[in-house]
Amino acid sequence: MGRSTRRRRLGAAALGAVAALLLALSGVPFPVRSGDPTTGPSLPGSLAGYSMFTGSVTTSPPGRAIALYGYGSGETFNMFQPLVVGADRNTYRRVDAMQQRDRPSALLAPDGTRVLLGDDRGATGDLVLVDLATGERRSIPLGAPVGVRLLAWSPDGRYVAYSAAPVTDSGEFGSVNVVDAEIARSGTLRILDLSTGRSTTVPALTAVWTAAFAPDSRRLAVQVGQTAHLVDIDGRAAATVDIAAGRELAADVGWSPDGQFLATVPWASDGPFDGSNAGETGHGVFLWKNGDLAFVPVTDGGGAPAVPVKDVVRMLGWRTPQTVIVATMEPAGNVAIVEVRRDTGTRRTLSLFDAGNSCELHTQPCQVFDLHLATGLLPDLAARDAGRPQRGGPWPLALNIVAGVAVIAAGWLLWRTINRRTRRQR
Repeated sequence: MGRSTRRRRLGAAALGAVAALLLALSGVPFPVRSGDPTTGPSLPGSLAGYSMFTGSVTTSPPGRAIALYGYGSGETFNMFQPLVVGADRNTYRRVDAMQQRDRPSALLAPDGTRVLLGDDRGATGDLVLVDLATGERRSIPLGAPVGVRLLAWSPDGRYVAYSAAPVTDSGEFGSVNVVDAEIARSGTLRILDLSTGRSTTVPALTAVWTAAFAPDSRRLAVQVGQTAHLVDIDGRAAATVDIAAGRELAADVGWSPDGQFLATVPWASDGPFDGSNAGETGHGVFLWKNGDLAFVPVTDGGGAPAVPVKDVVRMLGWRTPQTVIVATMEPAGNVAIVEVRRDTGTRRTLSLFDAGNSCELHTQPCQVFDLHLATGLLPDLAARDAGRPQRGGPWPLALNIVAGVAVIAAGWLLWRTINRRTRRQR
């Protein structure tokens, strides 16, 4: 083989290596310093703004999460993301399984390790369980396709209550999402056992509005009309609790950890279906309106009347029987996550959502909706510095350009070096 041929081949190999590296850079996740996990679950003092460079759960699994929420804006054009925030470090990931089903409502497991989602676009034949540690998905068949409203996840992580019924997709409710309103009017309670994948139907409870599991995970409160039915996981009725007109059981988290009270909030919309009117839950709208949190004894001897908690836009969970964690609207218009003592009213802000215009190419403020916390982690929850968001997404375009120029320059220098050495050997 001649020297000129060897030189050409070496040069071609160098350029090929440069081209391969440039191609790989386009999909390389942006490198971030992950750091060591905290000693326990924590919530950042401020939650990062919107970013198009946030990686997905599938390609970059985040591990257990402390929060799940929808985030974005649709003022000029729709830019929404379903996100999870890490419980151990400042990770943010898109739940791409939710995006592929047009961002349906979902539930976060009490231990923060899984997300369960249905499909708000219409009838579905399965639920999807997403593992946040691996990014893997498990399909849970439902039998014949039905519309589904996910209601509550048991504290031990084994059971999920949901409401299901055929969906006519009539457009009666004037919305692309006909599932929520239609199932709120006609859906029958089902209890899913995640260990087996099998659901138990409770035909006696139809037009189910909200639900919450008891701390023992063996019972749940299910609101139909203005009555909370207390049933076991086999569907056997035990008792009923009256819910005041204009109020509803706090979704998913309404049963106190000492078992004594049910937490209620004002209707987000026009209330449960009464046989001819109402039936629009309003649960899927942006968090925007403060109300209050009131408490109803589970039994007649359920303890002294509890003082209501003011300025609550959504109840998120319990730290202790006397301490609740809620979402509230700040005067600046952004959402805050706040810890409140029920007996004294003492409040402590744990985290604030970004108040700037980070949505729609930094022209609009972002809205928050369908916010959930990992309720099983709340008793040990700590605060942490927000730090730099670890998004795990692709490199931004500007960095791709800089890296590309650097790699091309390095390739050119390598080619020149090889060329000079070859000439000297002649």
